[in-house]
Amino acid sequence: MKERDDIKTLHKGVVLVDKPSGPTSHDTVQMVKKKLDVQKAGHVGTLDPKVTGVMLIMFNEATKAVPFFMGLDKEYEGTMHIHGDISEHEVRSVMKLFLGKITQTPPVRSAVARKPREREVYSFDILKINGRDVFFSTRCQAGTYVRKLVSDFGEKLGCGAHMTSLRRISVGDFKISECKKIEKLIENDVIPLEKALKRVSLQTINIDKDEYQKIKNGAPITNNTVIKPTNSSVVGLYYDNQIVAIAKINGNKITPDRVFNI
Repeated sequence: MKERDDIKTLHKGVVLVDKPSGPTSHDTVQMVKKKLDVQKAGHVGTLDPKVTGVMLIMFNEATKAVPFFMGLDKEYEGTMHIHGDISEHEVRSVMKLFLGKITQTPPVRSAVARKPREREVYSFDILKINGRDVFFSTRCQAGTYVRKLVSDFGEKLGCGAHMTSLRRISVGDFKISECKKIEKLIENDVIPLEKALKRVSLQTINIDKDEYQKIKNGAPITNNTVIKPTNSSVVGLYYDNQIVAIAKINGNKITPDRVFNI
């Protein structure tokens, strides 16, 4: 029988997993659900089967917050094989061309429409070179396809290149050092959604009991805050130190978008 605090955490919790090579992201979620005996789970940021590393998995009520973690920057370390004998100087020079805003067309097997889209690469560096194998690191905007980045880099080199391994080492400020292997997960590794939300740029508003009753029923409340509304004014509403809704500010109203059962 689970302790009361464990039930509460699993009800609206997040776990940081070091995804293994082999299973799909969906398979990984199913493995974690089985390991911790939870009914519902969702993940932030899909990884290809052979790719390892940081995966945020949300449980039960916390799955409602998945979209608000999807836009976090990602950082990777990997290996690419270059299809020709190219000097380190030339490799470094061409890498610089992929810094900043780039345009990518998602690969054929991606789950999104194959239309060119702009993404930003903040860093693209060599860690080590061993013959034609280049060990690299990159930090990039959410939605950047690193495999495509490597492929496009190879085309720019003029000889081609392909990715041979990849490991995600951070999602926002959630680091690989915090992640656990699935087989070693225990309930104490699950963190409350409130704690996870403190690490993303979500403004917070504390509401009283009367306001909570309105929010719980999907009704808007009056905006009495100093937060000025914009087109992207998304805030977290807290009652009794718990996240009860993610809401949007529309003029003098705060309208709930996703309401959490507590």
